Amino acid sequence: MTVSTYAEHAEHAAQALNALIRDDVIPADEHAVDQLLHCREAVVDALRQRLYDVGQDSWYPPPDHLPARTPKPMLAGLDEKLASLVDNIAFALPTLTLDERRPHADYLTPASEDPTVESWRTAAIELLSASHALSAAEEQPWRTYPGAGWWVMRDVAVALEAVLVLDSRLDEVGLLAEHQRPEFAMGLDEKRMVLSQTARVATWHATSASPEEATPRLRRAAPSSVVEPVSLVSTPDDLAAAQQRLARFLRPMHASDAFHADEPEITADSARQVTASQLYLCRLFAEAAGQSAKTSMFAAFFTERAEVLESLQPQISHLSDVKADQEPNMRRFWQQSELTTAVARMEDHGVPIRLQPTQMVELAKATHEATHNLGKALRRELLRGNSNLIDAHPRHREGPVRVGRRSQLETTLTDLVNLPAPSEPVARFSNPLQRAALQQTLNLTPTSSPRTPTPFPAARSATYGAPAF
Repeated sequence: MTVSTYAEHAEHAAQALNALIRDDVIPADEHAVDQLLHCREAVVDALRQRLYDVGQDSWYPPPDHLPARTPKPMLAGLDEKLASLVDNIAFALPTLTLDERRPHADYLTPASEDPTVESWRTAAIELLSASHALSAAEEQPWRTYPGAGWWVMRDVAVALEAVLVLDSRLDEVGLLAEHQRPEFAMGLDEKRMVLSQTARVATWHATSASPEEATPRLRRAAPSSVVEPVSLVSTPDDLAAAQQRLARFLRPMHASDAFHADEPEITADSARQVTASQLYLCRLFAEAAGQSAKTSMFAAFFTERAEVLESLQPQISHLSDVKADQEPNMRRFWQQSELTTAVARMEDHGVPIRLQPTQMVELAKATHEATHNLGKALRRELLRGNSNLIDAHPRHREGPVRVGRRSQLETTLTDLVNLPAPSEPVARFSNPLQRAALQQTLNLTPTSSPRTPTPFPAARSATYGAPAF
């Protein structure tokens, strides 16, 4: 069974909203208008739900469906407030009173013969499906990783601005007169300014398009007792997901030394295995990135990481465990082995690692997370007071020693931890056609205004800035 992705639903929704803005038609039939208003309500609900999921709020919806009064936005520090302002704008949209609301299936199931109502119905179904794909996905990096969160926020901002434009037309003919709405400080032009700026900022900072491939988890007929400890790699497309899984396994277990138990963060063998394997992978990924002009900028990213790992490898060759305990998380071994053997198998069989630019972005981000967590976990284990790791290099005549701060090994690990994450805007490599078309339409659609604003600055006083004699 094929399950549609978030990207497919978002594209269909944008196409429907674009048609509504361009056509600018409102039905006259009472039944059609009623269905339109209920479909619009579903559109609003879908966007609000998505904002709740991104914000990780624990309750939905609010008791009265209305937010607190929002103060006027100040331009100073506006970018830090954009997400909250978008949330407030969404919850200030007019809504049906609670006694008029009905289950979505009642008005989304029957198709309409009116093309305007049908476009609203399509937008509602696709936006609800897109939000469901995000909230029910197996992995949800957009809830914790800003680069993916901004990708979702960009779609929300553009869709919300489209709803504001459409609402202004419905308001003109009085169709929203009986709707519930809070007192809100911002006018329509101010809301559009905030939303368009949010979409622009999101385009700059969205470094991951991982939400595009999100699909809801499929329900199993019965609980499965089969444990899937690692992410399998059968094609180059699976590499990013496997690196992300490894990054989670390498994440340090404790927040600080104060809460550290006797269990080690990482063993000497595990550190050597992951370092050598990531060095091998980074070299191959750099070579793969350099084979395409669209991904060539990532070759330097992987090469720089390989250089630090190459410097680290001989420095940990004589690390030893004080207590020969088992690796605290064997899934690290299994996941890293799966990655290394799969890539080696591809290389032996002549299968090239060819990835789309957006996939290369995800692979670079996942590789950064894996190597960053490796450096962080190993550095923390070496420097904690009751570390299980010692340096057993033969040059130490009095026997193995502890690794101290400001040592060469600690400096190299700090360099590995501080390597920057990929910061290329993913919009440079991925431009969803329908969502881009909707944003372009909004840029060309003015807000209804009784008069055209003046393009001329206010005249300055004759004495303003005059030179003193």
